[in-house]
Amino acid sequence: MKKPKSQAKPKRKASSHFEESIAGLSPSLQREMQALRKHEAKILKMLSDPQKAEQYLSDPLHTLEAHGIEVPVLLKRRLQQFDPNLAEHLRRQTYALPGGQTVTAHIRVRFTQGKES
Repeated sequence: MKKPKSQAKPKRKASSHFEESIAGLSPSLQREMQALRKHEAKILKMLSDPQKAEQYLSDPLHTLEAHGIEVPVLLKRRLQQFDPNLAEHLRRQTYALPGGQTVTAHIRVRFTQGKES
């Protein structure tokens, strides 16, 4: 038997964009993301350096650990499976169009602090 709407348990509304983005993860992975978020200011400061940001795109786990940021176990396992060729995909690439024209794509990755709602 269904509960009347007035007695139905209300769904928990995500209070921020960060919580919305991790809502689909397992509860244990959500806890680890929350733990890593405590280092957000330090991570953003590190990523403001273009060289460190590029290192992060190539090997995020090593870059975080090299800067004294403790990465929780489940996240560490996932980052160990990270594709090291991602940075190569972000480099400028030139594509030839059928008419002989060439187009060069420039992908820019920008790290910013999230806003709380």
